[in-house]
Amino acid sequence: MAKVADTEENMKKCICGGCPSYNDCMKEKMQGLFCARGKTDCETVRNGCICGSCPIASENRLEKMYYCQIGAEA
Repeated sequence: MAKVADTEENMKKCICGGCPSYNDCMKEKMQGLFCARGKTDCETVRNGCICGSCPIASENRLEKMYYCQIGAEA
């Protein structure tokens, strides 16, 4: 498991915006790449998680889910 780099390249691969738990607050603040940048300051409700299908997760061997709530992968 590697620490995820907070890069423009990774942000382009990021699928957070398509997640059922991604909400209007996160969209308005243009938040994403939670596995690198840390958790959101928006209120969240767990409506499903797609972290496991993200190319960044497979490239970095990430094992957790809901990075928007738990924060960045160490």
